[in-house]
Amino acid sequence: MLAVVLGGLFIAPAAQALQFEIVNESEREDDEVFVTVVANGAYDVPGVAENTPTKLSELGDTITINHLVSGRVYISYGAGVEEGAPFNSPTRFDWAEMTVTPVAEDVANLTAVDQFAIGMRLDTLDGSGEELESVGAANSDTIFAALQEIPGGPAATVRDGAGNILRVLSPLHSSAYPNLGEYVRSLAGETISLHTAFFGTPFTTTHYSGTFAADGSIVLNGTTNPLGAAPPQIALSGAELIEDIYTGGNTPNDVEGAIRRDLLAAFSSGFWNGRYGNDALSFCSDPIVDAQGSYCPHGFNQPGFGDARSALSPFPTCEQYAAVINQHSDVYGNPYSDASKKVAVALDQPVDGGEVATLRLTILPDSGDAQPAGGGNANCGAGGPAAASAAAAKAPQPASRSSKGAEARFRQRSRVASGRLGIGRILCPGGCARVRASAKAGKATVARGRWNGAAANRALALNLTKAGQRLLSAGKGEPKLKIEAWATAVDGTTTQLRGQLKARGAGK
Repeated sequence: MLAVVLGGLFIAPAAQALQFEIVNESEREDDEVFVTVVANGAYDVPGVAENTPTKLSELGDTITINHLVSGRVYISYGAGVEEGAPFNSPTRFDWAEMTVTPVAEDVANLTAVDQFAIGMRLDTLDGSGEELESVGAANSDTIFAALQEIPGGPAATVRDGAGNILRVLSPLHSSAYPNLGEYVRSLAGETISLHTAFFGTPFTTTHYSGTFAADGSIVLNGTTNPLGAAPPQIALSGAELIEDIYTGGNTPNDVEGAIRRDLLAAFSSGFWNGRYGNDALSFCSDPIVDAQGSYCPHGFNQPGFGDARSALSPFPTCEQYAAVINQHSDVYGNPYSDASKKVAVALDQPVDGGEVATLRLTILPDSGDAQPAGGGNANCGAGGPAAASAAAAKAPQPASRSSKGAEARFRQRSRVASGRLGIGRILCPGGCARVRASAKAGKATVARGRWNGAAANRALALNLTKAGQRLLSAGKGEPKLKIEAWATAVDGTTTQLRGQLKARGAGK
């Protein structure tokens, strides 16, 4: 509900302002929805006073953001909130985060690191209104219900006087969730290896390993490149390690802190003693091994949580709150979420203009069939021996087959025909209720499609975006495209499927 004004703070060249559009699908009137914009850095949002709650109905059609560094946009129902609103507030609120500098590295995201309260979606659009990227959540009732099913979820739920859910607190703000002590101690006698990259000055890689004691303590021994960037021996007590998994404590922004962070992140996402083994280099799909060292350049981006486990254990083997958020949203569920999946959209706002012209925030209704761009498997909680046997029989399959049976048969090559790109087929035993798919070249979405129905064997032909038309009409060989699809079975289970193909334009 907000349009664009181009302007800037620089004389030459002119900075490109970002359009910020709020779409209210909450089923509440605009005068019942409040917006508060704040920043922990530069703030230049003409016509919108900082940290001042305003009814959506009073904002007009346009918010122009020139500068918003470490910014938040709070959305609240029935009353406004200011920055730092307490989590026991009787007002239901949530927020989006963004930085508009503007530079090409600017991003925006949604977050549930502290709490989850309102389902929302972020989309970026170019100057012609073509959608570029999207991240979002399922409807809030779906996520509320899932969080009630995990240990600690009901006790971490804040309700109003009528019993309606206002928010579910994360482990950062509720002690109701069980700690992962049994998981940590179950690694007694196991040796692990960490290959960490610290993207500071200088860029540093490390290789450390150690063996867990019965109480969960571990002494990591290793080296760094360049030498001496961290102690050759790092000792962690079991009690400290168990507490820090939720809080991210004792992880300063230095090389040793990065090593500790990777150790904790792998516990949080269920990687240790899971299907990928105990060498952290296997926790990513794109490891780099060169003269500098061995490391994961984009963090632990293999499927985590339930997808990282080969079977259920008698105790939780991941941070279950974050696992639920990961399953039902493209939202930060803990500080490590950006490694395992895409949880932010690029704003691409260099001072001389960028591809992104508009950032759209959609407030979703509490109930409905909204789905994230990428789902996940949250099943890493406690299970008895029978559950463990069943989980072992349903262990996550490699490549593009899911544990629920949905399968993608992607083409290796495809040619554009009538503005559409065929990518292959989705097979859903029992039928697919919904299918969404996209093809990307780098950050740019070049084709997308969405289907409803119950076909069990569905051919996918994606519509080209304007970026795709430009790319595939350039005549520059056969660009390699990354394919992502999400198949929702008739039982409501959503499976993410991935592949790659080489594409060529019509007649080429």
